[in-house]
Amino acid sequence: MVSFPEILERATRGPIMSPKDFDMKVFIPKVREVVENYKIRYDPGTPCPADDDLADRIYQAALDLYADVGTYVIDTERVIQFSREEIEDAVYEAPREAYFGEGPERCVFKGRKPDDSEIPHCHVGSGTDTTEDVALKMVEAYGRISKAKTVSIPSVTSLGSLKSSAGSPVEALAGISMMRTGREGLRRAGRPGMGIINHMSSCAQGVSTIAASNPQFGARPSDGWLIAPHAELKIDHSSLNQVAYLTSWGANLGQEAGPIMGGYAGGPEGTAVVTTAYCFHGILVARAIYHLTYPVHMNYVCSTTPDMLYVVSTSSQAVSRNVGVPYYALGYAAAGSATKQYFYEAAAYLLAIQSSGIGIEDVHPNKAVVTNGALPIDSEFTCSFGHGMVGITRKEANQIIKRLMETYLSGIKNPPRGRILNECYDILTMRPDDELRRTYDEAIRELRGLGIRFK
Repeated sequence: MVSFPEILERATRGPIMSPKDFDMKVFIPKVREVVENYKIRYDPGTPCPADDDLADRIYQAALDLYADVGTYVIDTERVIQFSREEIEDAVYEAPREAYFGEGPERCVFKGRKPDDSEIPHCHVGSGTDTTEDVALKMVEAYGRISKAKTVSIPSVTSLGSLKSSAGSPVEALAGISMMRTGREGLRRAGRPGMGIINHMSSCAQGVSTIAASNPQFGARPSDGWLIAPHAELKIDHSSLNQVAYLTSWGANLGQEAGPIMGGYAGGPEGTAVVTTAYCFHGILVARAIYHLTYPVHMNYVCSTTPDMLYVVSTSSQAVSRNVGVPYYALGYAAAGSATKQYFYEAAAYLLAIQSSGIGIEDVHPNKAVVTNGALPIDSEFTCSFGHGMVGITRKEANQIIKRLMETYLSGIKNPPRGRILNECYDILTMRPDDELRRTYDEAIRELRGLGIRFK
């Protein structure tokens, strides 16, 4: 595999061009070209295709795309380029397992295959905005979910009266605070060794991430750090600084990528290809041993429409069939939590990704924009679903998804707000109120009636 120092060399000596030229003259035309060359077509009636040939064509299209496009470095205005042979060598050498946590909580996150009978890796928690006063209780509640293997810690955007902003000292302090909160919450849950794999959710800039990653605040190499690109297939020195620091420490690096359908990636066909191509960027540039994807709809800002389910299912199949790295997906529901629509949307998304051969994570409610909007019961739902639906095939998933969409698609444009943590939980005991429990139990009964199993 191309070494990281060589990556940095190419970042300063690759072809030079403006960001606009990269987007308009290189990226967009190439996406359209490979979609046409490989005859990739979206079928609205099949949100979760069971088509191995389609998945493999998307994979080959992504290889062509990344070999021609590469990764654009914003700070140097140069392109890191790779040959097809270099990309294929990197895929061949990429780790197929990632290890997180310590002691009894140490776990292995493995790649899966479509229609796999293996239990998926169940990741819980939310890196979305949470108020400082409830963050500790949230982490403790996540840690108490016995089927969960790894956890995300919350993001905070304020400390007392201090507001955080990208690259500010407050951002560094927020990252440090949440690192300590995450470790203490897991200790209170009786799982002090559990791996936290979304460092640092409160930090947008590399300098803040590096500051908060000091072991004296609780970070461990057995945790995981997500390196974020810019749309599409771009990276900056801030993220590369994180890679430089964390690879020198021997920490677990992951890549997170959320291509935007309706943006530079185009429609569902192009977005599926671009989502797949991010895996190559992650292995080579971000030095990732695990991968998180969350493609999102430009207009609806959610992941549960038919075209978005097609994107995440086909790109996941392309990666799981041809790469086999630890890979999981995060979805965004239009509806708020504590509503039946949320659980229906979450079930549709989880069906698409679990049957496509990857790990699962909570579907974030309210498009992940509402403070304290994620609830522990969402994580319980995810893990119970993941264990109950072991062995689900893509054909079976597709049929159930189509029935589920009949219940929620009309509510995507004007979804129910639902309730936030402070409105439906006793914060002291972290138990849901009777109304939420009734809504949850009713949703579970109705989902069982559609053929969904929970354990």
